[in-house]
Amino acid sequence: MYLEWDNNLNIGVIEIDKQHKELFSCLDKLLTAMKDKKEKDEIIKTLNFLEEYVCKHFEDEEEIQKKYNYPKYDTQHNQHEEFKKELQKLRQIFQTQGTSTLLALNIQKNMITWCKNHIMLLDKDLGEFLNKTTK
Repeated sequence: MYLEWDNNLNIGVIEIDKQHKELFSCLDKLLTAMKDKKEKDEIIKTLNFLEEYVCKHFEDEEEIQKKYNYPKYDTQHNQHEEFKKELQKLRQIFQTQGTSTLLALNIQKNMITWCKNHIMLLDKDLGEFLNKTTK
């Protein structure tokens, strides 16, 4: 494993925490496939699953935010869109240049850092908001 879940990232909303853990698992699988120099088809399959999962997670999270009128919805949505664009850039780089140590390091540095920061700042705030609102 290149990427492990840290329980400090839990936001206190079980469904979202489960999805965050799965997101980290998807990123880990992608990094592992790239670092192990797996076939291009296998990496594409992993990347496809990651993109689908990210979209599903963001949609689920944003639906909850809308349902409870979360005041930072726009900020969340904008950051989610930014992350999806980064994934598209990653796919383009991979498809044109193939896998490389630099690309794997870029994923590790940028995408994982983004996820951790997003969870620790915005999603933790969302968790606090939901736990106050739904109790």
